[in-house]
Amino acid sequence: MTEGRKAVSGKKPARKKSRLENTTVTRVGEPHWHWSDAYHIILTLSWPRFFALMVGIYFLVNLAFATAFYAVPGTIVNSHPGSFADAFFFSIETLATVGYGVMSPATVYGHVVASTEILLGMLVTAMLTGLLFARFSRPTARVLFSEVAVITTFDGNSTLMVRAGNERNNLILEASVRMSLIRKERTKEGETFYRVHDLKLERERSSAFAMSWTVMHKIDDNSPLFGKSVSDLLIDEVTLNVAISGQDETLNDTVHARKSYEPEDILFGSHFADILFERESGKWSVDFTKFHDVKPDSPPAN
Repeated sequence: MTEGRKAVSGKKPARKKSRLENTTVTRVGEPHWHWSDAYHIILTLSWPRFFALMVGIYFLVNLAFATAFYAVPGTIVNSHPGSFADAFFFSIETLATVGYGVMSPATVYGHVVASTEILLGMLVTAMLTGLLFARFSRPTARVLFSEVAVITTFDGNSTLMVRAGNERNNLILEASVRMSLIRKERTKEGETFYRVHDLKLERERSSAFAMSWTVMHKIDDNSPLFGKSVSDLLIDEVTLNVAISGQDETLNDTVHARKSYEPEDILFGSHFADILFERESGKWSVDFTKFHDVKPDSPPAN
């Protein structure tokens, strides 16, 4: 029935592109944008786009009311006849409730437009202030993930490793990490299916995430990576997802961070360079300049 209605209407399904980490996904047939999504979209805008939106709203509101003042001649006292610039700057003064006293409404129509602009100005200012505060107050985590994941030998076992580091000087309390692997599989019915495998980790929780955390998954007989090579990962279209969440001790709120790795980001036979070193004072430090460095594994001794 649905396909029949689409054929009759002749409308093409809506297409929308969304960015998930380093993968672009095109959504076909998704419902169109709804006004209730505006708040979510504004919060996810980059800072340059957010400020551009604020400036755009400011100028559009002033442009609309300047047009209303300009449409009826004689509305503004002491304005130059036929000057749209005077109407525009008077709109700015009215919206900001400055009132320099040089120009003022001259008619009932002018007073109505000015009163409407003042009311709308208070609402717009409150809305933009709230959005700005919401963006600044939103809890975020500065967790740095290694650019690549490595598969090396650790304690005699083949192990998948991902390195994470806390870039802030505070703690992430009760931190937990999840690692999952998504790969293309074929069902018994012959259909292609993308299955999510939750990988068992050596350590999934930390009471306090302070400096660095090496997330490790032992590749044993029960691991979906057992016996796999780089070519196998490419054929299976493997994606490795890592997510860390916990409570920021400063903000006292939950923060999270995630990272995705494609097959070409997983290095076999390599290990991470050591980033922990002891200072002369006897305290340990983390060298973030070597955070993404990897080294090839040494050949096994004969």
